[in-house]
Amino acid sequence: MLKKTIKIHDKFSIVINVTYDKIFKRKISEYTSITYLFFPDSLNINNNTYPSTKFYNDVRLFIKYNTPNYKINEIIEKADSPLVKLEKQTKKFIKNNSTKNSLLYEDQVKMFASIFSSLLSKQTDKFLTIQKLSFIKIDDYLDIISKILTKYRVLVDKTATSSLHLDSKRFIYYADEHISNVVELQMTRLYNYLQDQFSEKELISIIKIIDFEQKYKKKKAYSSPKDKSIRSEELLYKRNQLKKYIDSVFFLKQEIRKDGTVLEQTLLAISAGFAMVFSTGIAFYFQQYYGNFTTPFFIALVVGYMLKDRIKGVMSMLFVSKSSSLFYDYKIKITNSLDKKIGLFKESFAFIPFNKLGLAITKYRFKDRIINTKSLREQIIQYKKKVIIYPEKFGNDLPDEDIVSLTDITRFNFQRFIQYMDDPEKDFILVKKGEIHNKVADKVYPINIIQKYFTKEGIEFNRFRIIMSRNGIKRIEKVSIFD
Repeated sequence: MLKKTIKIHDKFSIVINVTYDKIFKRKISEYTSITYLFFPDSLNINNNTYPSTKFYNDVRLFIKYNTPNYKINEIIEKADSPLVKLEKQTKKFIKNNSTKNSLLYEDQVKMFASIFSSLLSKQTDKFLTIQKLSFIKIDDYLDIISKILTKYRVLVDKTATSSLHLDSKRFIYYADEHISNVVELQMTRLYNYLQDQFSEKELISIIKIIDFEQKYKKKKAYSSPKDKSIRSEELLYKRNQLKKYIDSVFFLKQEIRKDGTVLEQTLLAISAGFAMVFSTGIAFYFQQYYGNFTTPFFIALVVGYMLKDRIKGVMSMLFVSKSSSLFYDYKIKITNSLDKKIGLFKESFAFIPFNKLGLAITKYRFKDRIINTKSLREQIIQYKKKVIIYPEKFGNDLPDEDIVSLTDITRFNFQRFIQYMDDPEKDFILVKKGEIHNKVADKVYPINIIQKYFTKEGIEFNRFRIIMSRNGIKRIEKVSIFD
């Protein structure tokens, strides 16, 4: 089963997340996805101006364990929640601070902080989609947060007063500061959304939490907005560093190699061998016929060498071009924190002509074109990925058996494509009731994306449209592929 999302990451980038569920009954789980990107011909994107090296510079691939699926109230109520597991691991580590226990403790601290932060963000996002929100639900939410923070900070204090070395205590301090930052951020978002619906008196409980967290950070000597000695850019940088540190527990290591290298080198060697056989045969023939140190033999050696070089080049190109269809561009070995291989990603890039798309992709692309004709040319990029997961090695490096899926995060950067875009705004004239009105319209370029996923359950399709101007991405539209 696949779960797919797409969103704007920044002004010029989008992020596509695909979660691959692990299949326990199989030795390996395989998924293949093909992403088609349709660019207007006016953007001058083609094989010559946009080779694979530029494409792979514009695409970043991150692979991580998917965060275990908890509800925020389960952090307090569930018998085996991440907080309960952290309590147990903290006691164990304080009692025996071995290297093994230290690694498990650090991972458990980061896991709790990451899971809790993710739940806060998701719950706040959910509230922000509700137009008429009951404040009773808000109060319940705030109460759960306070209970979790209180219970967690007991562990912080217990660690602080323990005999552990300062370096071992830093794990939970970093997590504590990060959690405080996230609570402050999500409460601020919630307050900004609710201030038009409720009075400040009603929202005092949210304001108190924000104020408490800022004072708490100052008391603990964490970086706080109340600290006038720290610049805002330094504060933001440290918060980003803390987030990366906490979330790193779920991210997997990548070892990137060119795919099919062994076969490619073998084919090149065979090409060189054929060419050598040809030139040596010519040399032997002319040597026997004309003898050594003769002009015809000398000419034959020169011609044989020239032909040998060309035969080697032509055969190499032929072999490599034919074999490239059997291989991907890159092979990425995925390893966990124990350096154990848990999976493999392969990826390839190519420009393809319209007539090679296949019936389904062609149908979905032409479905809603305003002018439905092939004469309006587009350049089409095909980005193909294959994912192989080894279930028996999956998640065995982390202290949580609830990790059952992998998330593939692909970030596409479109900034390179704006150089041939027109000005972001264009003037036009509107005549209304006999009067002329000057109007301004946004000049946008649609970049269509169609995704094709091959899974054990069958083939799935998705389609999106990126609306972009010279100023950046304006929005992402989901396009229905059904009639």
